[in-house]
Amino acid sequence: MCTHLHVDHVGWNTRLENGRWVPTFPNARYLFAMQEFDHWSAQNAKTEIPAFADSVLPVVEAKRHELVGNDHQIGDHVRILPTPGHTPGHIAITMGRAKDDAVFSGDLMHSPLQTLYPELSIKFDVDPAKAATTRRGFLERYCDTDTLCCTAHFPSPSVGKIRRKGNAFVCAAV
Repeated sequence: MCTHLHVDHVGWNTRLENGRWVPTFPNARYLFAMQEFDHWSAQNAKTEIPAFADSVLPVVEAKRHELVGNDHQIGDHVRILPTPGHTPGHIAITMGRAKDDAVFSGDLMHSPLQTLYPELSIKFDVDPAKAATTRRGFLERYCDTDTLCCTAHFPSPSVGKIRRKGNAFVCAAV
């Protein structure tokens, strides 16, 4: 499952074999959020996006992909949580049977600083205002719960629980 289709989140989807990009795991099913895939397909049609061309399209050509909606889940344990802003179809991935025991936030937050100041966006956010609103909603949702927040870009330890700190939040290591 890819939270979004930026190079640092899809680069290991493929490997170069005999001069061709092929799925790294030829029997795996690669899940892409439909809105995310549609956005980057349209962008790639205008001007080739190297990461999309070498790390996403070969998976599609091999028919190993599945485009999923925002209500997609795998069994009773894995669900998509839409978190748009960084990219139009960015998703987080939640895990747990009856509740969200863990959530993989993708690029919703790049730095612990964004928990203290959720309104801060990075230059790679396609829609900074939406990213900030989504980030604050995410932090409110998981604040003071037992849900483990697993981040992609925080320094170690990159897993923690969201706790309130005044009008802001922290991701407290566990």
